[in-house]
Amino acid sequence: MFKQRRPYSYRIRTRYGFPYKRAALSVGLVLIALVGFLAVRQAVYVNSLSSRPMQVAVVEAIDNLRPALLANHAQVLAASAVYEGLVYYDEKSGEIKPRLAHKWEYSEEGKVLTIELKKDVVFSSGRPVTAAAVKAAWEKNFISTSDWANQCMYLRIGGAGEYMTGKLKEIWGLQATGEHTLKITLNSPDGAFIYALTNPIFWVIDTTEEPKDGESYPGTGPFTVQQQAKDSLVLLRNDAYHQGTPHLAAITFTRYQDEEKALAAYKEGKVDYLDRLTLTQLPALAADPGTKGLLVQKPLMEVYWLGFNLHQQPFANNYLLRRALNYAVDREAIIKNILGDGYLPAKGVLPQGVAGYNEHMRGYVYDPEKVQQLLADAGFPGGKGLKPLTLTINSDPGHRQVALEVARQLGLQGITVQVQEQDWIYYTKQITNMRLGFFRLGWKADYADGDNFLYTLFHSSTAGSNLVGYNNPQVDKLLDDARAQYQDEGARIKLLKRAEEIIVDDAPCLWLFQKKSTVLLGQDVRDFQIDCLEWVNWAEMGVSS
Repeated sequence: MFKQRRPYSYRIRTRYGFPYKRAALSVGLVLIALVGFLAVRQAVYVNSLSSRPMQVAVVEAIDNLRPALLANHAQVLAASAVYEGLVYYDEKSGEIKPRLAHKWEYSEEGKVLTIELKKDVVFSSGRPVTAAAVKAAWEKNFISTSDWANQCMYLRIGGAGEYMTGKLKEIWGLQATGEHTLKITLNSPDGAFIYALTNPIFWVIDTTEEPKDGESYPGTGPFTVQQQAKDSLVLLRNDAYHQGTPHLAAITFTRYQDEEKALAAYKEGKVDYLDRLTLTQLPALAADPGTKGLLVQKPLMEVYWLGFNLHQQPFANNYLLRRALNYAVDREAIIKNILGDGYLPAKGVLPQGVAGYNEHMRGYVYDPEKVQQLLADAGFPGGKGLKPLTLTINSDPGHRQVALEVARQLGLQGITVQVQEQDWIYYTKQITNMRLGFFRLGWKADYADGDNFLYTLFHSSTAGSNLVGYNNPQVDKLLDDARAQYQDEGARIKLLKRAEEIIVDDAPCLWLFQKKSTVLLGQDVRDFQIDCLEWVNWAEMGVSS
C-alpha cells in the first residue's frame, strides 16, 4: 500500500496567467488552426482570453489524461479540466459537496451508500451520465490502475477484490438501481469513503467506445481534448458544461525541458500560467516589485517527515528518545534557510486544511533544554551511549540539504547522524520491507480527510503503508470507531483528533514540514482558485478585459 510516488524534489509547483505573445512556430501553427476552429464555433466572450488559448507551461510529461493512469502533477492538472467526480471537497466549509451527484445517504447500518446523480449532465460525447455509466467508468478505472493506493480505495467496496483477481466480471458492491441511482455496498461502515470519492481514480469517464492509444475518454469537465501530443495538449471550452459556460475559450499545455526554461518563457511573455518553480527561484520572485501581490501561497495536504522503524533499535520501545529527536530540530530555520519559505513547520500528523486538522495541537517545537532532559530520561544523557544513527534518503539534492542540516542540528545535541543516499527504486524496496531504521517519509493526500493520514499510515492493519511499524490497539479502536461514524461527522472528527494526539505523543516519526503551493499570477487574472490538493478551478478562472 506504500505509494511509490516520485520523490519530492523541493520544487514548488506554480500556476499563473500572463498576457500572451506568440511562442514557437510549432505552437503558433496549432494556435492558427485553433483560432479557425473557434471561429467556426462562433464563440464570442468578453474576457481577453476568450478568443485564444491560455498558455500553461509544465515540465512533466502530459501525454496521458486517463484517470487510472495519471503519473505526475502535470497530468492531474490537465485532467482535472476534462474530468470530474461525483463529489468534491469544499475547503471553505470543510465539507463534501455535490458535483455530478445530487445527493447521497448512508443506510442505517452504514454499509450501503446510495447516491442520486444529477439528471441533466452529459459527457462531451453527448451521451448522458447515468448510474450505469458511472459503474462502468469506475470498473474500468479500477481494472486499469496498477497503483496500489488507488486499488485500496476500491477494495473498500464489496466484490472489488474478486473483480481485480478476475473471479467476478463486475463489482457486485456497485449497482445501478435506477437510471440515476447508484448503490455502493461497502465491506464495513465507512464514514470516510465519501471523501475518497474525490480522488481522480473515481473521476467519471465515458467508456462506451475505447479510445485509440494515446487518446482520452470523453469526460464531463469544463474543457474537452482537441489535440493531444507528447509535449503539448490543447483543450477547448465545453459549451455544454453542466455548471455553466467556462470563461476561458481554450487552454494549451506546453512542456518545457526544465523549470529554468519555463520561467524564462514566462518572463518573455510566452506563457500565461507557469506550473512549477524551484525553491531557489522563489526569493528573487518574492523580492521583485513586478510580482508584488502576485505570489499566492497556501498549505497543501502534502507532508515531509522522517520515519523511525519501531521494530529496530534504538527506536523500539523508546518513545522518550523519539520525542527528544522531535524537539531537537529547528524546523523554522530549515524552512527559511533551505526551503525558500515553501513549507510550513509540522506539529503533528495532519496538515492544515484537512478534515480533522487540530489547530490547537501543541506538537513539537525546537527546545534544546527539553532535548537534554528527554535524552537523559531515555538512557542517553547528552547523547552518550547512543550509537550513530543512519538517516537514509532517496537521492536528491533537496533531500540531501535537508538531511545534512537535520544531522548537523542533532549533532549539536550530542546525537551523531550519518546520511545515506539510495536510488528511488532500491529505496522504496527497502522501506516497504522495513529494512531502514531512520528514513525520509513523504505523503500526499489521496483525499482531504484525516482518515487518509491516520488510518492509512498508522492503523496496524495497513502493513503496506504503515511504514514505521506503528501498533497501538487504542489508536486502532479510535480509527475503527471513526470510520463507523457515518452519520455524526462531529463525532467522527473528534475520534480522529484523539487518535492523532496519541500518535503524536508516541512520536513514531520526526514531524518536519507541510508543503505550500506557491502560485504566481499575472496582472489580469481573475477568479483564480486552487485548493489544498493543488487542483485548479478551471471552470471559474477568467482574465480581466
